[in-house]
Amino acid sequence: MSVKIQPNMTQNAQDIEICEDYWAYNHNDDYLEYVRILCQQYQISSHVLFETIAQCYACLDDVCCEYCECFCPIEVPADIPYMRSKESWCCEVCENAVWRTHNSK
Repeated sequence: MSVKIQPNMTQNAQDIEICEDYWAYNHNDDYLEYVRILCQQYQISSHVLFETIAQCYACLDDVCCEYCECFCPIEVPADIPYMRSKESWCCEVCENAVWRTHNSK
């Protein structure tokens, strides 16, 4: 049960480390303070931090699509407890296919 990270091919070692540290966020800590600390630690602006994180694909390895079993992508740490609390999840591709099947009848 963890966040899996897939860096962009253009990211360097520091970028990957930034992504890993960002996704290691403990939900008991203040999120804005955590972001501020990361920015100080890497001597970057919040704009650069979020640009770096946006280049890295993150997903939950314990939340899968009920149809195709792909992992659930996440964009912000708040997605983690929310997606894990759901009874089931369906990816956009499968959701669209189910919608089309249902509406074509």
